[in-house]
Amino acid sequence: MKINENFLENNNFIKLQELIFDLDFPWRIRNGTTHKDNNYYFTHSFFDKHKINSEYFDYYISPIIEKLKVKSLIQVRANMFLSKLFDKSSFHIDQNYKCKTSILYLNSCNGGTEFKKNNNIEFIKAEENKLITFNNVEHRAVTSTDCSIRFILNFNYF
Repeated sequence: MKINENFLENNNFIKLQELIFDLDFPWRIRNGTTHKDNNYYFTHSFFDKHKINSEYFDYYISPIIEKLKVKSLIQVRANMFLSKLFDKSSFHIDQNYKCKTSILYLNSCNGGTEFKKNNNIEFIKAEENKLITFNNVEHRAVTSTDCSIRFILNFNYF
């Protein structure tokens, strides 16, 4: 697992936050991060199923893809977890094949991501502009108790 603090330049990160935090940003509701969950959260698909799904992709996401040195993109989405609707997801792996996953935290809170390796659990706290990159490790989203909403960008790629 690799952790990058202050992953994006400050002005680029602020522009990304302004987009995602905007009241008019288009979100879709989902029930559960896995079939075992009964949590509700919101998502915005930037890229999935071999195509761009968002008008914001080129300006906001492409520079991040370049910085990650992505060879082939699988999926990019923003997730919004409301503390009143979401607790913890089940442990899962994003894709059923070997690839990289990167999570960019968009706001700081006491929520974050738990990783499970050899029955050990490691917690990474959500801190704005922190990027975590890992390969096919079981993980789960953990909501916050000190703020009402947690935002992330999730990237799956080769």
